[in-house]
Order: sequence, then structure tokens, then C-alpha cells
Amino acid sequence: MSSREQKKLQTRHAFFNAVLDLCMTGQAFSSISLRQVTREVGVVPTAFYRHFDDMESLGRALVIEELGSTLAILSDSLQIGRKRSFDRQIAKSIQLFLYMVSDQPYYWQFLVSERYGGSDAVRKAISDLVKNHTQNLADDLALQPAFTHINAYDRRLLAEAGINMFFSWIIDWLELTYTEDHDDEIDLNEIEKNKQLMLHNCTRQAQMLFYGAYNWKSSEETRLKD
Repeated sequence: MSSREQKKLQTRHAFFNAVLDLCMTGQAFSSISLRQVTREVGVVPTAFYRHFDDMESLGRALVIEELGSTLAILSDSLQIGRKRSFDRQIAKSIQLFLYMVSDQPYYWQFLVSERYGGSDAVRKAISDLVKNHTQNLADDLALQPAFTHINAYDRRLLAEAGINMFFSWIIDWLELTYTEDHDDEIDLNEIEKNKQLMLHNCTRQAQMLFYGAYNWKSSEETRLKD
């Protein structure tokens, strides 16, 4: 890669980071202006158009290029549905997920807050990512002997329920992580205790969902007729 291409890529990532920084302060993506972003990056507004057509294309690119790789890594790492290869499969997978959220809080904050946000382009891009991740989990479930009696349609519904459950934990987990990192007066032992309690509860929820599916019987007619 030439130095010019590298600099262009760095500027592109700077735009992504500017959006994530602004959203982390509580601002919705749909309320962020082009001038705000360029001011954060330290470039003139005309420089923006060398990289993106408009704010919607910036948001879409952020989801696809940055958040897409995050979900891809998570999908490769999770072991909830794959053929059992170690003990405490679900517990370790949930721990991996939540620690990944801690490692990249800006990405996950953006995913959760903008999943049903005001930007059509961002909302659709996130929806496509989630659908792809859901299908990956459904495919993994098909490899687990405990779920072979469930048909593909119901495995997809099970995966969707699992993904939605995972997403419901993110903000609470981020609040614990944020408090731990930024409040000098907080009792760190208490925070760690709360994190372990949440980890335990999340694991139990996942166990109830996936172990409960073991007793589920798929019917012949899985879809509602028009």
C-alpha cells in the first residue's frame, strides 16, 4: 500500500472514530452533522466528500467495514452451537462475548443504540449484519447433536432469540465497565462482584434457552399459511 493510500485509509478510519466518539457521548447518529464530524477529524468539510457521498454513506460504511469485522470475529469465536469440544461450552461463550463487549465498547454501544435508530441506511446495515450473524449461529446449532431434532426453521428462530438476548445484555455490561474505568471512588471489589453476578445470570439465561430447546419438538407445519 502506498503512503497516499495509507493516509487515505487513516483519514477514513478517523471519520469512523469521530462518529463513534460522538455517539458514545449520547448523541444519536441521525443528529450528527457533517460539520461536527469534520471538526472532530480536523479537516475541512469538502475533504469529507473525498471519502463519502453523505452522512448516510458514512454510517453505512462504518457498520459494514468496522462493525462487520467485529461480528465476524465474534461469530468465529463463539461456541454456543458448534459441536461440543470442551466443558462449560455456553458459560465460556457468554464470557467471551461480554469480554469482547468490554474490549470494544464504542462499537457495541453504536450497534445497540443505532439498531433501531433514525438513520435508514445505518439501521438496514445493522439489520443485515445481525441477520447474517443469526444465520451463522443457526448453522452452528445444526452441528450440535442436541439440536438435530429441530428443523432448520426453528433453529433459525432459536438463533434469533439468542442473538436478541445477547444484545439485551450489552448496555448493562457497558455501564459496569464504564463505571469501573471512570469512577475513582467506586468500590472495585463491588463492581467485580456485580460483573460476576451478571455473568452468572446471563449464562443461566442462555442455558435455559438452549437447554430448553432440547425438549422442543418441531411441527410439520412451521410457517403460518397466507
